[in-house]
Amino acid sequence: MSEQHKELVRRFYGEVENELKLDVADELVHPDFKDVYNTVAPFPVVGVQGIKDLAAALHERLDSEIVIEDLVAEGDRVVARITSRPRGPEGGAGDESNAIHGVEIFRVAEGKLIERWVFIDLLPMLRKQGALPPQHA
Repeated sequence: MSEQHKELVRRFYGEVENELKLDVADELVHPDFKDVYNTVAPFPVVGVQGIKDLAAALHERLDSEIVIEDLVAEGDRVVARITSRPRGPEGGAGDESNAIHGVEIFRVAEGKLIERWVFIDLLPMLRKQGALPPQHA
């Protein structure tokens, strides 16, 4: 079951978030889906439509690609350590200094993604904007 759950998450990032194939969300996301906790969503993410709306909004505003760095599954949970990199010219990876790192935890029910917790590391961005002092080596 763990490999099937990991494949759901791989397809979610690859097809829904990176390729913006929003109709694939109907196949991967449970109708009762909710983001239990999300540090970046500008609105509550509930149901399949919530996922589609957020994916479209993030694609429009950030035009980035999500790369799975680590993927671990246990029981009904899948944990993904991800990096979101802005797309550069010709759609390739952009400036690494603008990459955003995070961890997302998914819960799977009835073969679909039903809950998600999103933890994004915003400290580098806040430091870059001058809102926090630089990190000491």
